[in-house]
Amino acid sequence: MADAHPPPSVLNLAWLIVNIGFALSVRALTFPFRRAGAPTYRKDVVFAAIRAMLQRLTISRSRYINKSATETYHDLCKEKGTEPKTVNINGVIGHWIGSPDASIVILYLHGGGYTQPCTAGHVQYFQQLVQDMNEGRGDGNSVAVLLLAYSLAPEAKYPTQLREAATLLTYLLNETKRSPSNIMLTGDSAGGGLSLSLLSHLLHPHPDIPKISLSEPLRGAFLYSPWVSFCTDQPSFTHNAERDTLVPKTPHVWSATYLGTSKEDPELDPGPVSGDKYNEPSSAGAEWWEGMHKVVGNVLVWGGEDEVFIDGLREFGEVFQRGWKAGGGNEERVKLVVTPKSAHVEPILEEMMFLRGKGEGRVVVEEWLKSCLEK
Repeated sequence: MADAHPPPSVLNLAWLIVNIGFALSVRALTFPFRRAGAPTYRKDVVFAAIRAMLQRLTISRSRYINKSATETYHDLCKEKGTEPKTVNINGVIGHWIGSPDASIVILYLHGGGYTQPCTAGHVQYFQQLVQDMNEGRGDGNSVAVLLLAYSLAPEAKYPTQLREAATLLTYLLNETKRSPSNIMLTGDSAGGGLSLSLLSHLLHPHPDIPKISLSEPLRGAFLYSPWVSFCTDQPSFTHNAERDTLVPKTPHVWSATYLGTSKEDPELDPGPVSGDKYNEPSSAGAEWWEGMHKVVGNVLVWGGEDEVFIDGLREFGEVFQRGWKAGGGNEERVKLVVTPKSAHVEPILEEMMFLRGKGEGRVVVEEWLKSCLEK
């Protein structure tokens, strides 16, 4: 059988590298003279390089350059000298970060536009998070993360990823016998959107996915820059164009790839894309989210003021909060936090950029998480 994604030619890869290098050089030389851009020299240069890469990143290039989530996880375990701990439920793969015997488990759904694998930076961030959250906590009150290595589009299209997320949650509930109150949900970017899809399924069972019954709400959900809207005509896409890592073409192409609505050439920009209440959370009205407090006890939606998604995130957050409150939920248990001078998924991006210390957004998320762990 022919490879669905034949490796790119050397010339093809060289052209990608040249474009990234050119963008990086231009930003590095012109940073002192520009008004628009990221708040620091390092971020501005790195973000420009990421934008240049995303403009030209095809599926074949991505599959050739990047390792799978499972390969990345095993590499990092080897690097740290730890034994990989993996679960396989009929082909649905989950990787433990921390002890499988931990009392509280965070189910993590990674970002990458549903088309890109989990990176080493993602895993390293959650390795550090587990370490920090467990500091000073006894073995009987420890925390671990279970990473879902979900199938990527276009090889697997929606609702495959939602079905896999539901399978892993069911495993935690039924096979490990954990109470919902000892399970949390997290995700960044597309993984944040998938987390909201899973919450929607818990409240409104998807017709093509087995229903999950909860004896009580999940302890909490915290989402980093969740991809809630496939729309790219909000003002923030223009205002933050040079402050963020994303470019409008990327959400167009990746959302169409995920939904299976791509044109004959899936790498071409298909233009505006729309989904449904499960896969595009912003398309749901406030009434859809009524009763969500019976599914999850606490929710944090984090966004960066400088990300192109921020207008859509703010709109979604207001609708979600309105539905939560109208359905009888305590409004203090759902929060939308926007951190100034922060880009898309910046708390995790800090780990990828090897930045020292923790930025404001990362501190906000971790303080919220600590408060939930103590409840």
